Formats: sequence, structure tokens, C-alpha cells
Amino acid sequence: MLFHTPEFIALMIVSLVFFYAFPRWRIPILTIANMIFYVVAGVGNLLLFLAMTAFTYYCSKALRGPYSRFFLWFSIVVNVANLVFFKYTTFLIRSAENWLSIKLLTDNSFLLKIVLPIGISFYTFQMIAYLVDVYKKRWEPAQSLLRFWVFISFYAHLVAGPIMRGKEFMPQIDNLRKIRFSAANFRLGAFFLTLGIFKKVVLADYLTPHVDEFFSRTATLTGAEGWVAAYMFAFQIFFDFSAYSEMALGIAYFFGMELAVNFRTPYLSQNPTEFWRRWHITLSNWIKDYIYIPLGGSRNGEVRQYTNLFIAMTISGIWHGASWTFVAWGMFYGLLATIHKLYMMIKEKLGLGFLDKSFIYRFIAIVVFFHITCIAWVLFRVNGLRDALSLIKRMLRPEAFQFTGLNVYLGIVVLLFGLHVVEYFLHKHRSGLSEWWHKYFPAPVRAVVYTGIAALLILFLRGEQNTFIYFQF
Repeated sequence: MLFHTPEFIALMIVSLVFFYAFPRWRIPILTIANMIFYVVAGVGNLLLFLAMTAFTYYCSKALRGPYSRFFLWFSIVVNVANLVFFKYTTFLIRSAENWLSIKLLTDNSFLLKIVLPIGISFYTFQMIAYLVDVYKKRWEPAQSLLRFWVFISFYAHLVAGPIMRGKEFMPQIDNLRKIRFSAANFRLGAFFLTLGIFKKVVLADYLTPHVDEFFSRTATLTGAEGWVAAYMFAFQIFFDFSAYSEMALGIAYFFGMELAVNFRTPYLSQNPTEFWRRWHITLSNWIKDYIYIPLGGSRNGEVRQYTNLFIAMTISGIWHGASWTFVAWGMFYGLLATIHKLYMMIKEKLGLGFLDKSFIYRFIAIVVFFHITCIAWVLFRVNGLRDALSLIKRMLRPEAFQFTGLNVYLGIVVLLFGLHVVEYFLHKHRSGLSEWWHKYFPAPVRAVVYTGIAALLILFLRGEQNTFIYFQF
């Protein structure tokens, strides 16, 4: 169920009415609402999700007993096995077929009929984080199975994040009865929901057919066309994914709750470390806290640190999809992060730290890293590692930057980057701008502007509604 469909809007409105009308019944109300939201993906998917939720909940209760370590690893292994079975089984068998030159799957094999349960990657990581945090006594187990279900399945963030931790979200679930209607929260929710819908239906969905057209002929793209395709996909996936995250923020504010921010204008990053602090922030933090640091982090020397960093980023790539292109994408960022660490060390030894204060240096670093990011997006978007590497090779030739006949597309890309910069300043000065808006513009003028924005979005919503890119993960 997409956030910008009439069906979801109806579900949200009914949920809100009951939520504020019956404060004592908020857990059951959200329990039912979450089930209705998820059952659209299929009854089987819902039953699987319910089973994994119940399993994880009861295992978490055992993490305070004498066999806590056993139950921790048993529950993690089952959660990971569930994810691997539904997401990677066919990929692993197909890879084995290619390596061994034998056929393991027949055309009517039931494994080929496996449907990836929507949101499984996100709720699996959230459950693992919860189990580890309970085991390490960072958080107490949920008071009831229904509370845990609402924590895991709250429909605002269920399908594509943000990935919430126990310490971030469980206190809000436990205090649901105390939440009171807040006009300020509703204004903030409306702002984020509107921003997300605008990004999705006006920007991301506009770019989709152009991006699809370019990548439908990957094998014949010139280097220049490859860059244009990568530029446009970079903004398509950003506007699409950040739209979902911001709509999730808005929906949560309607219910008086707050979710973690998942994006902070990532294409203004100067290096891979900064990029992953701005892009899919909750996943980056999850990888750091539950993969990188347990592996040893930076505690055992530089070589071990770089190895751990490479492994963590590779796992991040694998999490995104069952394809060698995603593995290569993760490894690419692992290599980039390692090179950046070495570069920072060399720069410090040469006494060049002052460069970080230079506007020209920062501008060049942003431009260069944006192009490196676009190379990575080719690995993410193209089907088939050989085709992706072939296109990247053409993009790295000197003549690839002769954009003859592509000026219109370049103009669109420059406009999109400009919007990205505007978004940065809007978020940075949000409080001041809101105060200025309400101070200098009377209510009738604001009402006209809001009506115009709503009319524009309704006009775009009348067209075909595309699913969110990250729903496939």
C-alpha cells in the first residue's frame, strides 16, 4: 500500500480518528491498522511476519535467563536464515550453477516461485538490533507481544525504514496513552508528508521513464549518455527514497511520535565517510554498530580497521539485493572508505589539514565525489556485472565528457542539483523560515499557497503511481 494512494490516506485517517478518540485502546488500534496495511502484500507475508515477530519477542524474553547467549544466537540465526531463504536462495543456487556448469533448478522448481516479502530486510535488521540491545542490557524487553508488534510493524516505517532502535522507539510505544493532540505536530506532519509526496510524484516519478529509457539500452549507451543516465538515476533514487522517509516522518508526527531522520542532502558530501552519514543514515548506523564495531572496528590496528570497514560495506551491498552488482557496489564503497582513510592520514602528515577550510577545495571535493557516487550508482542500477563494468569503462574514456545533443538533460541535472542545495538550506534554517513565513504572511495568503500546492499534487497524483524503489529490498 503506497503512502500517496487513496486507500492509505483512508486507513491513516480512520486510524487517527480512533487513535485520538480512544487513548486507552491505542495499542490494539495500531495493532489492527498495521495488520491491515501489511496484509495488502499478501496473507502469507503477514503470517510470516507475525510468526517472526512472535518468535523474536519470546526469544528476547529469554535473554534475561541463564541461557541468554544461546537464545541470542539462536534467534539471530533464525532471523538471518529467514531473510536468506526468501531473498538469496535463488541467487545463490544460480551462482552455483554458473560456477559448476550444472543445472540445479528446473523451470517448475518451487524456489523460482518464492516471492520476496515486502519490507523483510528492514524488519529483520530491526529485530536483530532489538535482540542485541536487550542482550547487552541497553534496553528492557517489551512489556507485551502487542507492544513489540507495534514497535516492529508501525506502518509509517515498516516497508523501507527508517530502521528504529529500541531506545529510540520503544519509549514512545510505552507512552502512547499520554500522547495528546498537538496542532504543532500536525503542521510538522503535514509539512513532511507534503514534501515527500512532492519529491515522489513530481520529481522521482518524472525522472523514472527517462532513467528507464536510458538503462534499457545499457549495452549501446555512449560514455556521455552513461553519465547523463547515472546523474538522473542518482536524483531519481534520492528523491524516491527520501520521499518515503519524509512521508514516514510526517505520518509519525500525526500520531505524536518521532522517527529518525534518514537523509541529510547526501550529494553535498565531500567523501564516502560523510556520504554515509547523510545517506540512509539508520542503515549506516546499524552497519557500524552491529557489524563494524563487533568485528573490532578500529581497535586492532589500521590493517584490521580497513578490513573491517571493507567487510561491513560489502555486507551493506549484499543487504540491498541478491545480485553480484550489489556485492560489487558494497565492495566499491568499502574500497572508497579505505582509500579515504589513507588519504586523510597522508594529508594530516603533510600538514594539509587547512584545505578543509577552503571553499574552493570543498566545492571541488563535492563535485568529484558526486561523480564517483554516480559511478557507484551504475553498479546499483544496471542488471548484470559485466554490463555495468562495460558502461563504467565507456564513461571513464576522455570523450565521455563531450555531451553533444544532451544539453537538455544536463540542464535538468543542474536544476535538480540546485533543488538539492535549496533543500539543504531549507532544512538548516527550517525554524527561522517557519517563523518568518507565519510572521510576514497572513493566514489567507498562506491558505492560498497551501491550496495551490495541494491542487498541484492532486494533479500529479491522478497519473500512474509508481512504487518506491526501496520496496524491492
